Amino acid sequence: MTTRTAEISPLFYARLAGFLYLLVVPLGIFGSLYVPSRLIVTGDAATTASNVMANELLFRLGIVSDLLAPLVLILVVLFLHKLLKPVNKNMAWLMVIFLLLGVPIALLSKLNQFATLQLLSGADYLTVFTTEQLQALALLFLRLHSRGSTIAFIFWVSSQKLGVEQMNKSE
Repeated sequence: MTTRTAEISPLFYARLAGFLYLLVVPLGIFGSLYVPSRLIVTGDAATTASNVMANELLFRLGIVSDLLAPLVLILVVLFLHKLLKPVNKNMAWLMVIFLLLGVPIALLSKLNQFATLQLLSGADYLTVFTTEQLQALALLFLRLHSRGSTIAFIFWVSSQKLGVEQMNKSE
């Protein structure tokens, strides 16, 4: 008598990774491109602060979207690792490492967006600052967030490049 073990098809992992990647794209576009384009006015702290507070829900949805994208991307890279490990185990691990280096950078960068909301909240302890100072600080934190996202993106692109190279080798 032979025992059969159910093994998940590589095609299943490929489809699941592709589906999840399709979720990452709109999350990233919404949180990283659409929301900032609607709210941030380059070089104009007062207008940017006014836009953020007038559209606080949109700003917060952008934060949530920006938080979900890297978390879903972790699942994508883990499924890709499972799929590409037979091609080159070391390169598959390197792909995972690059992505996992970018995720905490991206998530920590979101603190800058929360700082923006805190600065513009009108809390009593902020009355030592003038309105213009608070608006300038809010814009500074938005710029820091943008720089942090760029650094994380470098790691993600490196990870994706490794994955694509492995997929090309497997064909």
